[in-house]
Amino acid sequence: MLARRIVAKHVTKTTALAMLGATAVLSGLQVLFTYLGELGSLSDTYSAWDALKFVLWGAPNYLNEILPISALIGAVLGLGTLASSSELIVMRSVGVSLWRIVGWVIRSALILVVLSFALSEWVIPYTNEQAKGVKSHRTAAELGEVKGYWTREGQRFIFVDYANSQGQLKNIQVIDFDDEYRLRGTIDAEQGQFVSNGAWQLQNSMQMDILKDGDAVLEKHTRQPLPLALQPKYVHMVTLDPEDLSPSQLVSFMSYMHEYSQVPKTYQLAFWQKVGSPFALIALVVIACSFIFGPLRQQSMGFRLVIALFTGLGFFYLQDFLGYASLVYSPSPAWFVFVPIVLIFAVGGYLLQRAR
Repeated sequence: MLARRIVAKHVTKTTALAMLGATAVLSGLQVLFTYLGELGSLSDTYSAWDALKFVLWGAPNYLNEILPISALIGAVLGLGTLASSSELIVMRSVGVSLWRIVGWVIRSALILVVLSFALSEWVIPYTNEQAKGVKSHRTAAELGEVKGYWTREGQRFIFVDYANSQGQLKNIQVIDFDDEYRLRGTIDAEQGQFVSNGAWQLQNSMQMDILKDGDAVLEKHTRQPLPLALQPKYVHMVTLDPEDLSPSQLVSFMSYMHEYSQVPKTYQLAFWQKVGSPFALIALVVIACSFIFGPLRQQSMGFRLVIALFTGLGFFYLQDFLGYASLVYSPSPAWFVFVPIVLIFAVGGYLLQRAR
């Protein structure tokens, strides 16, 4: 039992260090090449220092994107090192099963899974916003602005010409209809301010009510309450790309959108991609293990790495293609996101089963 724990710790440590090393190298190269690409966009308002800040703020996002590939390459390197020194052969000869070794490698990959979740939930939403602010020379408050926003609540249609994440509205138009969609009245206001959940206050508003006999009554209000489900945090979310939102923000925003209108598929796709990311990472680790124990066990390390890179790139191209296809076809984006993951799991499991 003690010997097995020592072997497990050795395999886990070796593959974990390989994965972390691959992550450091790939993320460094990604930052370098992205910065070189940004140098071609320099202008009077966008200096080399601005480009460096933009790239550094975007570094957590680049890191999160390359984590699955890092897990794939790290697993190939770590297990390949153990295979080259015949340590895997010794483990198998003393009765350590293939699936147990694979489990130890997956345990190493859980470090990257936790890192990926932490980045997508707490880091990337903030850093991506800061990166956009550097490139557009706008503050976070200015980025959280919406112009020309429509919303519906029952038989009431509301148009907001301007809204921001500070809870300020400008040029609001409210149109009320009855159950048969006959016009009942309108409200026009110059400004509005968030008060509390579901409650706003309009300033300098003009309300016109249409009576049953066809006459209209016009009233002016210095201040007028407006029930509106829109919250400043959701105003901010509307300004962000779905990929820049954390999983919890996506759940909250989709719940809000589902309650008052239809949820755009772009937000559903972004959510399922974030949910599927840990499974994709584990699937690539399984396929990496199959390279070492399966048909590529007699090949050189360089050849294994090339095959691993092509496999990883092919996986992400397929996942991206199916993701965009899900925006066109009716099934849930979840199906399109998890099809490549299940396929990789199936191929890796089949190759490992043959190698037993």
